[in-house]
Amino acid sequence: MASSSALVTINNVKYSVGEAYSDTTLNQFLRKTLGLTGTKVLCREGGCGVCVVYVEEPDPNQPGSTIKRSINSCLCPILSCDGWNITTVEGTGNQKKPSQLQQQLTSHNGTQCGYCTPGMVMNMHALTKMSEGQKLTEQTVENSFDGNICRCTGYRPILDAFKTFAHDSKSKLLDLEDVGLSLQICPKNGSPCSGRCHHEHDSITEVLPTHDLGASSSWYRPKSLAELYTLLEGPLKGKKVFLVAGHTSVGVYDDGPCDALVDTKKIVELTQITTDATEGVTVGANVSLTHLIQVLREPAAKNPAQYHYMDVLADHISKVASVPIRNAASWTGNLMLKRAHNEFPSDVFLCFELAEAVITIGNKDGTSSVSPSQLLTTNFDDPKQVILKATFHPKPSNVLYRTYKIMPRSQNSHALVNAGFRAEVDSYQTGKRIIRSIALIFGNINPSFIYAIHTQKFLIEADMADPAVLQGALGRLRNELQPKAYPAEPSLEYRTNLACALFYKFALEILGDVADQRYRSAVGQLVRPLSSGQQDYPTEPKNYPLTLPIPKLESVVQCTGQAKYISDMDSSTMLHAAFVLSEQGSADITQIDSTNALKVNGVVRVITSIDIPGSNNFVAPPGVAEELLASRQVVFAGQPVAIVVATSQVAAENGAKQVKAVYANVKTPILTCQDAIQAKSFYPAIDDLKVGDAEAAIASAPHQVKGSMELGGQMHFYMETQVAVCTPTEDGMDVEAGTQWVDAVQDGVAQVLAMNKSSINVSCKRVGGAYGGKITRNTWIAASAALAAQLTGRQVKMHLSFWDNAKLVGKRNPYHTEYHAGFDADGKLQGVYINAYVDCGAAPNDNPISGLGTWGDNAYFCPNWKFSMTACKTNTPPNTWTRAPGSTEAIYFIEHVMEHIAKFLNKPSIDVKYLNLFKNGDKCITGQTIDNCNLTDLTQQFLKNVEYQKRFNAVQIFNKESRWRKKGISVTPMKYGVVWNSNLYNCFVTIFHNGGAVAVAHGGSEIGQGINTKVAQAVAYELGISMELISIKPNMSLTNANATSTGGSVTSELVTLAALDCCKQLLSRINPTRQAMQGKSWPEVIEKCFTDGMDLTARSWVAPKTDVAPIYYNTWGVTCTEVEIDVLTGEHQILRLDVLHDCGESMSPLIDIGQIEGAVVMGLGYYTSEQLKYDEKSGQLLTYNTWYYKPPTTKDIPADFRVQILKNAPNPVGVLRSKVVAEPPLCMTCSVVFALRNACDAARQEIGKGREWFQLDAPMTVERTQGYCLPDISQYTYGPTKPTKISLRLRLTR
Repeated sequence: MASSSALVTINNVKYSVGEAYSDTTLNQFLRKTLGLTGTKVLCREGGCGVCVVYVEEPDPNQPGSTIKRSINSCLCPILSCDGWNITTVEGTGNQKKPSQLQQQLTSHNGTQCGYCTPGMVMNMHALTKMSEGQKLTEQTVENSFDGNICRCTGYRPILDAFKTFAHDSKSKLLDLEDVGLSLQICPKNGSPCSGRCHHEHDSITEVLPTHDLGASSSWYRPKSLAELYTLLEGPLKGKKVFLVAGHTSVGVYDDGPCDALVDTKKIVELTQITTDATEGVTVGANVSLTHLIQVLREPAAKNPAQYHYMDVLADHISKVASVPIRNAASWTGNLMLKRAHNEFPSDVFLCFELAEAVITIGNKDGTSSVSPSQLLTTNFDDPKQVILKATFHPKPSNVLYRTYKIMPRSQNSHALVNAGFRAEVDSYQTGKRIIRSIALIFGNINPSFIYAIHTQKFLIEADMADPAVLQGALGRLRNELQPKAYPAEPSLEYRTNLACALFYKFALEILGDVADQRYRSAVGQLVRPLSSGQQDYPTEPKNYPLTLPIPKLESVVQCTGQAKYISDMDSSTMLHAAFVLSEQGSADITQIDSTNALKVNGVVRVITSIDIPGSNNFVAPPGVAEELLASRQVVFAGQPVAIVVATSQVAAENGAKQVKAVYANVKTPILTCQDAIQAKSFYPAIDDLKVGDAEAAIASAPHQVKGSMELGGQMHFYMETQVAVCTPTEDGMDVEAGTQWVDAVQDGVAQVLAMNKSSINVSCKRVGGAYGGKITRNTWIAASAALAAQLTGRQVKMHLSFWDNAKLVGKRNPYHTEYHAGFDADGKLQGVYINAYVDCGAAPNDNPISGLGTWGDNAYFCPNWKFSMTACKTNTPPNTWTRAPGSTEAIYFIEHVMEHIAKFLNKPSIDVKYLNLFKNGDKCITGQTIDNCNLTDLTQQFLKNVEYQKRFNAVQIFNKESRWRKKGISVTPMKYGVVWNSNLYNCFVTIFHNGGAVAVAHGGSEIGQGINTKVAQAVAYELGISMELISIKPNMSLTNANATSTGGSVTSELVTLAALDCCKQLLSRINPTRQAMQGKSWPEVIEKCFTDGMDLTARSWVAPKTDVAPIYYNTWGVTCTEVEIDVLTGEHQILRLDVLHDCGESMSPLIDIGQIEGAVVMGLGYYTSEQLKYDEKSGQLLTYNTWYYKPPTTKDIPADFRVQILKNAPNPVGVLRSKVVAEPPLCMTCSVVFALRNACDAARQEIGKGREWFQLDAPMTVERTQGYCLPDISQYTYGPTKPTKISLRLRLTR
């Protein structure tokens, strides 16, 4: 038996890793044991891609060869890496000598917060390695990033950067010299230098645990089947054993712990692949999904007559999870996951069952064969059996195979419903399609449902071309389907309708040209073209480095993994803290039992509310108190009731699972605005906002519309979860906080610890994404870590798991809104009333509903407005600021109203919107007079530039020619009022003698928005020096005391204003010396100033109190979105999106382009795929992981993504003539909702309901989109003949 230890090479250093690490992942080993923190951690499910590394392992079937691949290090046990050569981002390049990949990503401005960047780099690094000797295409690059999430950039610059490595790319490889950095070439091999010579060290480093690893399972590594059988029937008999190949199943189901893990990768028999002319293709049990796809493609290409079906299987398996998952996961593991969890919608099972694959299983006594469906009930325990191989046989050419997978987004998602259909069809008689045999297989219906047996029997020897046969089959199928309700899955109705629709698609494909061409539009699925983008922005060379389009200052260190985040901090003496979260949404706490938690190895202490030395409230006055730890009651599921402190994060989280909270007086939670309205659960009343007399104007208007809408919440999905590291000092506490508001953290920590605020030292260098979620909520985490540090006297880190972060932290506020509007025959507004209910959750501190009073009119003049605003109190986490809070929803509401008016008048909505656009001299709802407004001209020119009318006409033609595919196009103009009042910021600038270098500390947090870059460009411009002399320092509570939060889009410009003031102060002192020393260098001038005793520091405080309140200036924009939907499934793709945004005179155009693209894609996710669901009984969040919560991926962005910054539009009152950018573009992304609505209207037009207005709720998920199209099996015909009505209906009950 082979040793259980592993010999692993990481960045060319060999390590011997012992069995004590059996439960340690590669990610934990890299970060905790080796300190290689360039590899990040987030979801621990393989769903985000921040943890990707590159591995090479010996090919067991080809001695001397290696298998090259990217994998998710968060799922891979370190002991399974025996014999592997692993490269992390640290092994590819460094800040001084970046690799060419890192160079390209930097040159294309492909980073913002940077937390996802190392994973992106390593995924592309692996792709280039895997493609050696082949021609890499742009399409291959785009296909390879299905497993990497980026919340900041919108993906476009990342894809553009990496596509430059494709042989068919039209873009040249850029040099870092173009942006002031040089790439060094190795003199030995001519390759880009990574900063170190990669010679493997012969010596082996034995790794000994330096911290508690928790309970470990036994680890075994047999080298043959005989050894495996001996193990299973010997020392492991009767024990819970996991066989390890890819070990990716833990990303879906946590079936641990186990007694032993058996690594089967050394068993050559399980990796073999054979092809026999008679028997077919046989694939060993350990073959990965990636390799399986390749295996299936080969015979399909060489012998399509017998293996045509294999291409269908390969295409479908290519939709399983992501590239790094498929690289690691074995097909066997996927089938065994289905066996253990019958409800699992396994795409592998579907494909294998459809192909009638033969599964060979074995034990010590011999082998036997079963079908995939038989495998689900086969006894594997007595005797112990294992899967050995699968065989795929040749098939007749007249058998049609098709598979379908409908997902909540374009890729890297489980199936809402999947299906595989197989039919032997006799088409020799003209116009007939006789079914000789058929199989209809479905997934995610209910755990026991595989075949639609009754429908299959009905179809045998039937003519599928007969419309009556089709309707009879559909009716039987609908009755036969008995879906099981799963709270986080789509409804029973949708899954039933979807299954029927997929069968209808198959029937149309069987008929071919017998069916009407227009109806055959249902065949297949939406095909996305290769994505493309255009960026158009002005610069002013005379002002360089201001307006110079450069990447972020931090880009290179982010691309090389050298950028350190607070979550990367660690030490051998550091303790770790984890929350114990409540499992009820509304209940009394009667007991918190920590007995079992204290027995967990590594647990040091369990903290409850009685241990807090100060106030059990982390919110400073005048905010409403929020308990740090629940004391007597819990008011939402996910509320912290205790803190577990331990020697490692694993121990802390394991300990937290062992703390038991006992509840009494458990109540049904209030979870929605509708629930709150019914229960009259509201926070204190908010005064109505009135302009004119809206009610009277509406009543007297020639026409009126009224309606309501629901708008869901949105998870921030920052890539670095909430984190803080706290260290006790002799006079207080040092706090490293991942926050957007240093001052609030200082307040909260001081309050909880009962210390003076001056004793709390808070700093923040960078944050791995925030989007508003770390303005007030990080204080909770920082104060908790500080409490633990104070009570233990040790440094404590609290870094929330993705799951705890999702359950604890509030999100974008959901809304229920009602409206009533009056207008004339042309659509001119006369009065608008909006009655909005906002879900604040369990505390009202971060209530954005007042945004209605600033942005509620958007771009439209109306003389009469009324806004009623009600804050609902629910049993959900206190909702909080989320990118463009208040403005996003306010603009959506009025856009919804304008769309309704246009529908009423049967006019294109842009015509009604254009009629009502603001003009100079109009007054907006704040009472301010509009000036510097060219929105009508801007919109008109935009429509011309994007060829709106031509595309609108093309959409109408497409919809007439297609029954089951529909397109929609919509335009959203925008006025965004920028508010400076109540935003307080400061800046501290120091010039150092002996070189003249400049250090800047400003009161904003770098969260990915490029604030440091803009400040540096402005300071360099104002001082007249090179940017290379400027260094931006962390935001600190001492140097930047009392500053308000980084948010509202204004922080970048206001800290820049403060920095400019500092520069002016300094120049007022320096310039006399500078003028006297004309011709001398900046360092020489500064040295002279220093020797003269001049103060070379300056501080500025910016506290705007503008004359006009609340809007200081407006920024303008227009967005046009064109979509295509599949009426039968609800799937959509965004064909093209054009956005024009007014940045004034952009201080940093590349930064602003990145902000626009990132905001747009976050908005598209909000309005389409990102849906929050809660358990109705307990109030627990159900969509707390990457399995269920789906932000956009690389193929969810617009296929054609065009961004333009308005030219020749300097802001006369802006900082250096610029305007804000971070949030306004998101407000215009509601255009996707109305484009989808237009497509749904076109579908409804087919059944005579196109003129009806229907309530539309967002997000527009695939389920909602399909439902709004009103498809029904009675409509499923082969042509425009009247459909046959049937009486078979299924009553769906939960």
